[in-house]
Amino acid sequence: MSSKTNFVFLKFLALGIFAYFLSSFAPLRAFGKKGPHTHTSITQEAFLEFANITDWDLRADCMELIVQGNLRADAAFMNNDAYHCDNDNILGCADRFRTLKDDSYRESNHITGLIKLGMALHIAQDFYSHSNWAENYPMVSILAPIEHPWIFLSMKEIQTGYFNLLPIIEHTEEAGDCFDAEAGLHGHYSFATHACLNKDSSDSHRSLSTVLPGIPVTYHDWAANLAKEHTTQILVEQYKAKHPLILSCLTPKVLSFSCGSQAYDFLRPN
Repeated sequence: MSSKTNFVFLKFLALGIFAYFLSSFAPLRAFGKKGPHTHTSITQEAFLEFANITDWDLRADCMELIVQGNLRADAAFMNNDAYHCDNDNILGCADRFRTLKDDSYRESNHITGLIKLGMALHIAQDFYSHSNWAENYPMVSILAPIEHPWIFLSMKEIQTGYFNLLPIIEHTEEAGDCFDAEAGLHGHYSFATHACLNKDSSDSHRSLSTVLPGIPVTYHDWAANLAKEHTTQILVEQYKAKHPLILSCLTPKVLSFSCGSQAYDFLRPN
């Protein structure tokens, strides 16, 4: 190995080590505070849809526990890719989602159970922000089979971005292809990074593009819409499955004057 080659190798090694430590301290950004769509706003909108579909409002304390659980996934597990569907760990993310949802159903402690449900919702929401699902299903309300992860084995085009940069240190050219893409965003890009694929806020790289020409809907908007639909579906399914804690949280809309979710939405800052 020549001295020049050795220098280049050491430079990339140093960059890789720096990236590793940087990723270990930086939070895994999701639908974050920049928004305009955030984990809180998406979950609040799902509460409203849940009430419209079931004719039941959830109590404000229950909604707050679910939201707190959602936010806890970032606060307590920021570097665990299974909680954020990062690093192309889709199966691990789906497995953690199912575990949290099932644990919530069986949990006897009211607070713990609803927090676990909120964490499961966080994972489902992050999938749409961190994957290329929205690009593969533009303006088509098809939800991801997170509840049935084995289906992903036959969906080779679906991927999530690498937040940990170590696996791509020798594949920077392939990773760059994702940033260079101007059309055909529905494709699969080898070694695509989180920075390229994420739709966490309206100013993220992928969110600068509209889903379809002439329609003012960005990928941030579309990913958030899919996340809201899936969150609503999960809540309704848990209600139909007679989730004990969800049932204990129900208030007839007629008694809340159909404004329980709206009141919570107004009182809770996003």
